[in-house]
Amino acid sequence: MTPDRQIPMFSYDEGDFNFTVKPYDETESSLDRILRRTWQRAEEAKLFRYTLNIRSCKTLRGKYRFLAQLNPDRALHRRKPQSITSMLQPFSPMGFNFTKLTPQETLFDVGNGDGNDVVAINASPLEQGHSLLLTERFKCLPQVVTEHSLRKAIELCLLSGSRYLRFAFNSLCAHASVNHLHWHLYCLKQEMPLEDIDTRSYVSGVRLLVDYPAKGFCLKLSSFQDIGDLVARAFLVANYLQACQVAHNVYITRARSRASSELYDDVRIYIWARKSSTGVKDTTAFIPAVCELFGHLSIRDEEIYDKLTENDVIEDLNDITEEYFSLLRDELKDILEK
Repeated sequence: MTPDRQIPMFSYDEGDFNFTVKPYDETESSLDRILRRTWQRAEEAKLFRYTLNIRSCKTLRGKYRFLAQLNPDRALHRRKPQSITSMLQPFSPMGFNFTKLTPQETLFDVGNGDGNDVVAINASPLEQGHSLLLTERFKCLPQVVTEHSLRKAIELCLLSGSRYLRFAFNSLCAHASVNHLHWHLYCLKQEMPLEDIDTRSYVSGVRLLVDYPAKGFCLKLSSFQDIGDLVARAFLVANYLQACQVAHNVYITRARSRASSELYDDVRIYIWARKSSTGVKDTTAFIPAVCELFGHLSIRDEEIYDKLTENDVIEDLNDITEEYFSLLRDELKDILEK
């Protein structure tokens, strides 16, 4: 523990990675333990804007088994999202940013103890353990994926002994609420279709997610020699989208290499190019951000929750991803093959 900040230090090496998880015999890892304990401590200290209370939860009828959760407190009590106007919007020291977190809001350090790489609470949680991975925090980087942040997210995923710890990223103009580099992580204790859905061959190391309403790109750890190769390839895709000023969302989840397998022996990275959304996010509407693209629908309004159907979700996901997927598919393939 660092005396000046009173922030627990979490150290690890590659020997701590769990490349295979048995769903019937999950073991709480050191990462799981520190995340659970520090998050519960923050909850007991009433550091969140509300006590997490998912009012209702259901799986929508249909092929894709979308998971809908009613969480109106997130709309009512969360911090007002920042106005995002451009993919090139620079970091601004004015207003809220993650250098302003208190030591109590910072759960633990995942770097060298200087507070630069940390896991902190998300003050407006959508699920248990909902936290933020903040990398190179004091560099004050805008909300743009870096190779370092992507690697850190994958490493923490592998450090968990659970198949339920997920990581998510919203780019600028893709419903990021704060323009300061951060990833979301949270526990979603639900089997999801994108853990083993079929994907199509595209180019070495990258596959296409097409038999799903939100069409995008998929990378699997099992397709690479090591984590570094996976990170480099995934970063190439995300960085290309950023360079083209195309809004995008990224989701990292445990997966099964074969749908028939009981073991979670893979990791998948999904990257979606999408329509841009600018201005201040409407927190009361149904907003297809990264979790919704994955199939996890956080609903703020009870009327929307009651009436929402699979067809409604399919239309929304198709609408925001189909155009850019079609436009970029051939262009990105040329970049990747080079």
